[in-house]
Amino acid sequence: MTAEEYAQLAAECDRLLRAPDTSLARLAIPALHLIYEHPGFLSQYEQTATAELTHLPRAALRLARGLGRSIAAHRPATPRPADILIVSHLSNPTQLDEPDDFYFGALQRLLRERGVSSLLVLINHLPGGPTTRPPVHAEPRMILPRAVAPATELQIWRQCISAATALKQESFDVAHLASRQALSAGTTCNLRMHAALSSLCSAINPRLVITTYEGDAGERVIWHAARTAQRRPVCVGYQHARILKHAHAIRRRVAAPGLDCDPDVILTLGEVPHKILASSPELSETRLIEYGSHRTALPPSVRFPRPEERSRQCVVLPDADDRECASLFGFAVATASQRPDIRFVLRPHPIVDTQSLVKRHKMLQSLPDNVTLSSDTPLTEDLSRARYCLYRSSSAAMQAVLAGVKPFYLARPGELPIDPLFELTSWRETVTSPAELNARISAAESAPDPEAAASAVNLYQSYASPVRPAAIDELLSMVTR
Repeated sequence: MTAEEYAQLAAECDRLLRAPDTSLARLAIPALHLIYEHPGFLSQYEQTATAELTHLPRAALRLARGLGRSIAAHRPATPRPADILIVSHLSNPTQLDEPDDFYFGALQRLLRERGVSSLLVLINHLPGGPTTRPPVHAEPRMILPRAVAPATELQIWRQCISAATALKQESFDVAHLASRQALSAGTTCNLRMHAALSSLCSAINPRLVITTYEGDAGERVIWHAARTAQRRPVCVGYQHARILKHAHAIRRRVAAPGLDCDPDVILTLGEVPHKILASSPELSETRLIEYGSHRTALPPSVRFPRPEERSRQCVVLPDADDRECASLFGFAVATASQRPDIRFVLRPHPIVDTQSLVKRHKMLQSLPDNVTLSSDTPLTEDLSRARYCLYRSSSAAMQAVLAGVKPFYLARPGELPIDPLFELTSWRETVTSPAELNARISAAESAPDPEAAASAVNLYQSYASPVRPAAIDELLSMVTR
């Protein structure tokens, strides 16, 4: 997809969302929110109608399953009222054992220390049936139910069918894709989430509702649901991840007629992403607060050895997309076969279940002697041993730069780059084949560039800062006045 085609796609998605006949079901359709240029995301727009001929029978099956879950589900106990509702994500079972939330860290504890009550709700993204294991923590937490009442389930499907019918009348390919997606699992799950959160917000009546912010449909549905409560809460989005060069949905308000679904406040990771969002004309009405990160900034106490003192090691950093992970790991294994003198450390994204990943990809079940799979080792430890990193879109590449690791971006022909280090004009290098990566590594060893490395460190030290207590106080001042 070219940059011009991408811009046209963004404009068409926004036109459909902002049309006079838009609806909650249309808002919930994932494809109408063009998040970024990641190929895993853009691939959905290349699907043909013939590839989706079975979508109606599948939709009917999902309806039957949804009604089955509705009838079998039990109604969870209603939590006590809370000042702040935090909506996060459960993507890995190990998150249930962690003292802090993966996305929001120790925010609940920091709020409690300020005399503010909170409830953290986890949206269950785990495969299979609903988990019955509750998160056991000192702070109030719950897993959002996946099932809704049978009457609500039927109403959701009526909304989806109505949205699909309206979109099918359009003459554009994006509208036809959205028409099919109106009956998809993604859309119906978003609407069930809306129903569950509407009920929850009515019960606990929060003053503030905060969730992650990348620009997807689920976030807009969460904020709309929050505003159905008796008290209109302040709605907050936390920009917790890197912003790619062509990221679209995060840079604009949806402004859908009759659907109050945009955040009042955006919390940013640090100085660089704060400037990126502040320069977006469509966010001029949104308050930005530089907040920081619970997990991306390297601890100040960490001291890394000089690159020349480290072993000849390359850490491989994929994002959470399974195809991207397999592609990057496969490239690393192919490179390792040509360079037995370099050790490659394959490090899955932290929300990926490593055991399931290995079962899905046979190449990971029998690795060369100079390739290892790292899932339990702290990231700082892997980075402290490495001279190089291979990456695509993972924000962990920024942490690698801060650790003095030289980054190599793997480019694919015919795609918009998805490099989170796109601001770097030096130090970062682009490769397209194992032979090229090996040649670039050899060149880097023969001619190191410490000045470029230091410049890169300076840039990304301001990308994600530690959490600013003053930012929490500023946020609370909006609901305690």
